[in-house]
Amino acid sequence: MRAVGRLTITLLPALLAVGCVDRHALHDDRDVVVSAVHERTAREPSRPFIPESVNLADGLSEREAVQLALRNNAAFQELLTDLGLAHADVIQAGLLTNPELLYVFQTAPKPFKYAIDLPVEAIVLRPIRQRAADAEWERTRERLTQAGLDLVRDTRLAHADWVLARERVNIANENLKLRERITALTEDRLKAGDATPLEVSTAKIDSLRARQEATRANNDQPIFEERLRNLTGLGMSRPDLTPEPLDPPAEINRDVEALVADAVAARPDVLAAEHAIVAADERIRLAKLGWGRLLVIGDATSGQNGHEFSPGFRVTIPIFNWNQGAIARAEVDRERFVRQLQTVRERAILDVRQAFAQHAQAAADYQQWMADIRPAVELAVRRAENTYKEGGASLLLVLETSRQLIDTRAREAQLRADLTRARAELERSVGHSVPAASGFAADRPAEPKKP
Repeated sequence: MRAVGRLTITLLPALLAVGCVDRHALHDDRDVVVSAVHERTAREPSRPFIPESVNLADGLSEREAVQLALRNNAAFQELLTDLGLAHADVIQAGLLTNPELLYVFQTAPKPFKYAIDLPVEAIVLRPIRQRAADAEWERTRERLTQAGLDLVRDTRLAHADWVLARERVNIANENLKLRERITALTEDRLKAGDATPLEVSTAKIDSLRARQEATRANNDQPIFEERLRNLTGLGMSRPDLTPEPLDPPAEINRDVEALVADAVAARPDVLAAEHAIVAADERIRLAKLGWGRLLVIGDATSGQNGHEFSPGFRVTIPIFNWNQGAIARAEVDRERFVRQLQTVRERAILDVRQAFAQHAQAAADYQQWMADIRPAVELAVRRAENTYKEGGASLLLVLETSRQLIDTRAREAQLRADLTRARAELERSVGHSVPAASGFAADRPAEPKKP
């Protein structure tokens, strides 16, 4: 028994040293990330986390909506738990197999016997398992980063739709008031003999259409607001939300080829596919070496000549099984990940080129509208007002011209929202924010005085 104690004391420091190295190796940013994920996912759904940088009282901006979504979106928080699972796999890969102790008690005709088995292959294969687990952890992190970018894109789109819906409500209400005034003036002209019944009917039809558009705009606005509440985690708590004005994004100063190169090199889903190949390589090495088992044995038996201790080993002889099936599966998995990487890269190229073309089209439409069409409508309104003041035009003509201005404002709001959505889609496709050049020259000019 004294020999057992000496052997245990001899092996214990080495085992503890290996275990200490493993624990200290894991005390890095993984623990910080997992702690942050736990803090976010442990929060009650009815009490969303509102960062100090978010002030709902002065209006909800696009940036504030993104901050709320990243911290409170339930689906994203659910995905973040995958990071904890990957972290647990890293811990498990660094653990060693426990040594086994066999002890046979002594009887009168039989001496006692003990043996200590230490699986050496666990120590040899440990670095390979750790590298595979680390690569899977990196893959999970990049995959979740891509999910976060998708959430940011969806939130920005929802915010743009919500702002557009609020603007449509205001424009539709103004349009309804203007159409009703035109109808009233047309009826007065009919009574005075200056208009025909057909003109009155046309004016009434326009008024009814304006009323229907206003009703639909008011009914659509809560739908877009609820979608934004769902993405930002504000569905259960019902704070009052008011959108901040949506300014058009500035022009970009990068060409499409540079953006494509950025996406192929650094988009999170592309990096995740690359880490999957690294993990597959390590699993192939593990499959080629994992068939064997080597045990270092310390055996001792008491006999007539006293206590005798002798070392030994037990090893697997690879006659029938070289782990061929596991090796073949690991190699096929690697081939699948290689093809998956090519698929992801081609999808990234397609996403960037399509988003860039859509952004260019939206930017061109918005610039042309602000530079040519809106100034022409504003000029026509000013001329009609001046002519009316001089007595050369009727009030009805001024109101009809103002109706064109309201239609112009509605179209402008739609183009501004389209440009914002295109920019959000482009930055999601690239994988990071796109550097901006100078802003649009005709951003939100002052509106003319209403008649």
